Amino acid sequence: MAEKNAAEDNEAAGRDGLQLNPTTAAETQPEHSHDPAKGTQLHKGTVQSTMTETPLNSDKCSRETHFAQDEQEEVKLLHLEATAAIREISFAVRHAYKSTRLTSTDQTIYINVQTKEECTLCLELSLQGFRVVGRKFDEVDRSCYSRHYETIYALLDDLSLEYRRSFGETLQSRLEALAIEQGAEETQTLEGE
Repeated sequence: MAEKNAAEDNEAAGRDGLQLNPTTAAETQPEHSHDPAKGTQLHKGTVQSTMTETPLNSDKCSRETHFAQDEQEEVKLLHLEATAAIREISFAVRHAYKSTRLTSTDQTIYINVQTKEECTLCLELSLQGFRVVGRKFDEVDRSCYSRHYETIYALLDDLSLEYRRSFGETLQSRLEALAIEQGAEETQTLEGE
């Protein structure tokens, strides 16, 4: 019975632009008691139901604000990712830079890349990832669209043997340098004892 009345109160309040959140308590309260700290008390028999009023729009506004903040953050991250990708692949390609002729938007950034094999590519970075959109700098040609790659490394690994070779050589030399550094540190530690 109390649940039915709470549902009816919720329905009526919803028409008035309020959302009522019922909570029930197991303790027994007198028929006409009222505790201002707990909100409005509705009593039926020995079951107490506390109702709190919340504007219906507050959740919607909160979600919209949160969504807008997330979207702005994604746009910033997209631009940062494009800049980082260009910097990180520069050792293994001839040229890589953001397109100055194609207009980047909140959803897409265009990057021109020339591989060591002299292959020119126009890449698109979006929330879906990287993909080839043209075979010339600053050119979008729908017939050239490739699948999306999660990283620029995966894209170049598929398209450029020289990129793959350069990446492997660079990784090997960095690992060798790390091994030499660790060996030197171990030697210093042993000499210090």
